[in-house]
Amino acid sequence: MKLSGKKGTGQPKKKSEGKPKNTQIREKVPGDWLYMTPQEIGVRQIYEAFGEQDGYELEIWEDAGVLEIGMADGASVDIETAQIHPKDEITASFAAGHQAKSVFLVTFKPETYEEATSVMRRIIGKTGGFFCGDTEDFTPLFLSLIHI
Repeated sequence: MKLSGKKGTGQPKKKSEGKPKNTQIREKVPGDWLYMTPQEIGVRQIYEAFGEQDGYELEIWEDAGVLEIGMADGASVDIETAQIHPKDEITASFAAGHQAKSVFLVTFKPETYEEATSVMRRIIGKTGGFFCGDTEDFTPLFLSLIHI
């Protein structure tokens, strides 16, 4: 849920003028993503597949099912083992339609989208599967090296 403006100020929201183009793109980028794979894997397999990379710092909390991939300027891509809630029939159907056996919640700041996509592509290249926005229509969608 997005909240804007302060409660009770009674002042109308100001529209910003002349936003830079990349800011407009970032507003369309979800901060929450899903990573799904057709094989059963955990954060340890993602950690090992990602490997040591210049410019990235990896931290893993295997018992908690969490992997943090540190990027430039202190930003990170956080990957957490997840399970689809039994009442979330839409996500369950989407995952089943893509033969997903492992599901991870992935978060990063929208302003780090460009660098985060590099991280996502590297993971897909090593462990397969796909990334999709945790949105109503599961977009954007990254399959292999294709962005839809």
